[in-house]
Amino acid sequence: MTIKNEQGGITVNILLIIMLIVIGALIYILAGGTVPRIGKTGGVTSPTTMPDEQQLFTTPGDEFTDGLVNPGFSQEYQLDEFGTGVTQRDIFDIDINGDGARDRITRTRNENGTAHFYYEYKIELNNNGEYIDITPDGFRTTEGAECALTKFQFKFQPEFRVIKISRQWQDSWNAPTMATRTIYSLAGTELAPVKSQRLKSVCDVTDLF
Repeated sequence: MTIKNEQGGITVNILLIIMLIVIGALIYILAGGTVPRIGKTGGVTSPTTMPDEQQLFTTPGDEFTDGLVNPGFSQEYQLDEFGTGVTQRDIFDIDINGDGARDRITRTRNENGTAHFYYEYKIELNNNGEYIDITPDGFRTTEGAECALTKFQFKFQPEFRVIKISRQWQDSWNAPTMATRTIYSLAGTELAPVKSQRLKSVCDVTDLF
């Protein structure tokens, strides 16, 4: 009988200890403690800050934008009988070199009577009221109904730069080819490429912004 009583006492003590541990855990959780995660959680924790490279090329929202908003001048034009010509011109007055004077970026949409069109950009620095064209060669998009081969995106913070993503045409308009990202930055009174990187083969380069 003594052995049975001792075993019964040990069992009661173990149960009491378990109950105290459970009660302590409940008090900890109710006081604001975190619940440990056991096994896979089924999700991925996002970093609180993004690397500079990711911040540079991430566009808010799902729809692409070239980064130019609120033009100081905007005008639409009539196309000719063949549906070709300039259809719209927007002028943006923005200080791009931080000298306090408003510089100028002009965006012109051109139609050619088909499903293909292009935007042409002109970038000018304001030098005491005289505008100096600093646009690099080939600053125009290549776009069609299926996909775009060349597009641009303008960034103004923390400093002015332009991102160009383009690819070569090959075999057909919608045949994917290797895309390249080129970053242009101001160097004095010149807008020059400072970085170039091959990305991947795509049809529409818009997907890479």
